[in-house]
Amino acid sequence: MSVNKTEITEKLKEILLSAGDGSFESIDSVNEQTRLQTDLGLTSVNMLYLIIATEEEFGIRFDNVGMNEFKTVGDVVEYIGERLQ
Repeated sequence: MSVNKTEITEKLKEILLSAGDGSFESIDSVNEQTRLQTDLGLTSVNMLYLIIATEEEFGIRFDNVGMNEFKTVGDVVEYIGERLQ
């Protein structure tokens, strides 16, 4: 699957909308510096959903990585990009 960083970010935003509890105002304000837990208020359950939905969307596996390793949206985008190469 050949996807650029912008496409990954946009698909990830859609997943974040589903994973979140509606606590953030607008998904349009989300960027690579947005912090998953602090800015978006994602709980461990939300993070688990994010990982599962991302695996399904991109056809990748989050092997040997903990949910706490992802602090920002950019961290997740970077991880996805590396797995798609």
